[in-house]
Amino acid sequence: MRRLTVHTRIPFYVLAAAALSVAVIVRAWGQWGPAIVINSTPSEPMGFYHMVSHEPEEFRRGMTVVFPVPATFQSLVYRHRWLRKGVPFLKTIVALAGDQVCIFDDHFEVNRRTLGPVYSVDNSGSPMPRVRGCFVIAPGAFFPASTYNPRSFDGRYIGPQPLAALRGEARALWTF
Repeated sequence: MRRLTVHTRIPFYVLAAAALSVAVIVRAWGQWGPAIVINSTPSEPMGFYHMVSHEPEEFRRGMTVVFPVPATFQSLVYRHRWLRKGVPFLKTIVALAGDQVCIFDDHFEVNRRTLGPVYSVDNSGSPMPRVRGCFVIAPGAFFPASTYNPRSFDGRYIGPQPLAALRGEARALWTF
């Protein structure tokens, strides 16, 4: 009786072609594909966002934006594990040049409209950075905040940020 043998080994050229195809697709996606941002924090709705580039003067109040954690706050953010290293902030622009922001001990306002609370400590009891007083947002700056989560680490603790730091607008693709 003759045995039927099945070759399960994939020829080298098939593996090489598959690896090359994956490398080309990854490179092309990085070069021409849409930038995808994954938000895994509760500051804004969790999910997948498409990042759209804009010129600084094109950003508007109400836009959800992506920007890096400011250098002066990186050690705090990473030590508390609010974000992993290299993961950017995803926040809403609540004020732009000419808007007045007031940060009090217990709440903050934009143009005399209360937007949320201000806490002196985080959920673990650690003290939060303090920004207090009233100021007008300067040209070339914006004030980031979350109107989605009142405990968000945002402009109420880090102050205004430069528009030049913005990587783009984050448009929700799928959130949960």
